Amino acid sequence: MSKLKVVVVDSPSTAYQYFHQGFSGLPEDAEVVILPPGTSREETFRVCEDADGIVFCYFQVDEEFLSHLKKCKVISRTGIGMNTIDIPACTRHGILVANVRDPQTVDVANHVAALILSCAKKIPKANAMVREGVWKMEPLMPIRCLTGQTVGLYGFGRIAHVVARRMHGFDMRVIAHDPFLPAEEFEKNGVESVSLEELLTQSDFLSLHMPLTEKTRKIVDAEALHKMKPTAYLINCARGGLVDEEALVAALKDGTIAGAGLDTITSEHPTPDMPIFSCDNAILTPHSAWFSEESNNALLSDAAEHVANFLTGKPVVSMCNPEVLEG
Repeated sequence: MSKLKVVVVDSPSTAYQYFHQGFSGLPEDAEVVILPPGTSREETFRVCEDADGIVFCYFQVDEEFLSHLKKCKVISRTGIGMNTIDIPACTRHGILVANVRDPQTVDVANHVAALILSCAKKIPKANAMVREGVWKMEPLMPIRCLTGQTVGLYGFGRIAHVVARRMHGFDMRVIAHDPFLPAEEFEKNGVESVSLEELLTQSDFLSLHMPLTEKTRKIVDAEALHKMKPTAYLINCARGGLVDEEALVAALKDGTIAGAGLDTITSEHPTPDMPIFSCDNAILTPHSAWFSEESNNALLSDAAEHVANFLTGKPVVSMCNPEVLEG
């Protein structure tokens, strides 16, 4: 039996010891290859050709890539989002796909809370004013008390559950729309289940919590934005593609909504001339919601452990296409 080979593609971190920690369950003679940043797609094809397992982050795992793999059995992502991997194609090739769901949950939820607080208290604007020598509250008006305001969660998965707990701590009303969950899931978390119409029209802060798919792409469009309160804020720490960014820019500039807190926008490689950057009422962070030193290290280790577990016959706790095991 040939020795196992695993490859780490486009690592988001140089903390490689955590990959090795996750791979520790592999046989001692297993080959671990960690490709350096900037490795070409063609070179990645070549190195992965005889890999038994692959760990990736942003790499485009599509039919072209899969067609080069001769013996791969499992592919694991260092994160939860799967919009850069063709899962049905992996299933056709008999490859199990896994992701990492838990380590980043609390960090993303905390970032959502931070953006809500920053929007409500206008902290970035206040900081900029003070540094420019303006020591006044008037330019920040109006500022409303958080108590009693409504946070709307569009989707009610793991991260949204934690956000709900955080917002309850501020004595805020929490509502959510997720047609895929039973009523008791909302009730036991102290969250009101509402229709999409109610979510859009009642939320003072509308936070997005859903994966990016063809069905959810631009799900927050001009029509949705015009249903929101003119005093409302849109919060997006999920995927930029969920929002029609052209419509959002228009809504921010004409006062359709009061502002936005965005950790994700339509481009992962934005340029300064993008229209969203001209909106003074948008708070922007560089897709950093998921990150803390602790969660990043756990992501790397857990993603590698999924691969090691599968290749050594142990259970994998986070499978995206478990049906491949039935084939």
